[in-house]
Amino acid sequence: MVVIAVFKSSRPEGKGTMKWFGAAQQRCTVLVLTVLQVVICAVWISTASPTPHKNNQYIRSKIVFECAIGSVAGFSLLLAYIGLLAAVSFLLAFLARNLPDNFNEAKF
Repeated sequence: MVVIAVFKSSRPEGKGTMKWFGAAQQRCTVLVLTVLQVVICAVWISTASPTPHKNNQYIRSKIVFECAIGSVAGFSLLLAYIGLLAAVSFLLAFLARNLPDNFNEAKF
């Protein structure tokens, strides 16, 4: 996000964008997104945690344990949140594809 903001702020219409991408804002964004995922996981695990389920239908001579999800809504919400983070990452990568060729973030 910061690299995209730096190149967008060099344009006349993007002069005020860098105030949103300081070091404190980056840390706060990571902290908030991580805490949100921890809260979703904690609520899912505390309300209806996954449990082992004994399945005798496949092979009667062997004991097969499967994971019963518990709350389908909690699991779906967690997967949707991870999917949202992946979609935002893809969008940022898509926006960064037009950066200048001579830009090398790892040069120094």
